[in-house]
Amino acid sequence: MLILHNKDTFFLESLKDGDDKAYKNLYDLYYSGLVLYCYNLTKNQDRAEDIVQQTLVKIWIKRDTLNIRTSLKSYLYRSVYNTFLKEYRKIKKEEVALADLKNNTIMEFEDMDESLLEEKMKLLELAIDQLPKKNKEVFLLSKKAGYKHKEIAAQLEISEKAVEKHISRATQSIKKWLKEKKNSLVLAFLNFKI
Repeated sequence: MLILHNKDTFFLESLKDGDDKAYKNLYDLYYSGLVLYCYNLTKNQDRAEDIVQQTLVKIWIKRDTLNIRTSLKSYLYRSVYNTFLKEYRKIKKEEVALADLKNNTIMEFEDMDESLLEEKMKLLELAIDQLPKKNKEVFLLSKKAGYKHKEIAAQLEISEKAVEKHISRATQSIKKWLKEKKNSLVLAFLNFKI
């Protein structure tokens, strides 16, 4: 077990006391290095910044219960890595679910005649029309226009993570709407990509 340096002890005690200035100093001291480290994991600047910010906010929220037994720097880097892993697993889980959905719906295509396909496409359009404005806009740019997340983010001046959230919410809303209508919709045309 490492003994905390005096600087670490000061930061921790000040954080536990709710000292905003100590938090700002901690942020200023470690933010850039943590973002660089996280960028090497994600290969995405926006995502790296989001992960570091999430981690630092979580540390502030849980400041009363922090129990650090290593150096503060090691703790911060490990916390960023753990947040990255959590995000990565979530994204991979969504990718697997979407791939399964896509594979299952492709199987349905084989038995489907053209009139049934037209009917299902109309239902899909109705489902998309019921989406909130921003979700619909992002969803259509991705699935219909074929833009990549980075291109959509730049065009709408939002983060790539926000783009992913809009697409995820839109997909969930469409599935829920269709389920409520008791229709099995073939979603392969959506060309899911995350």
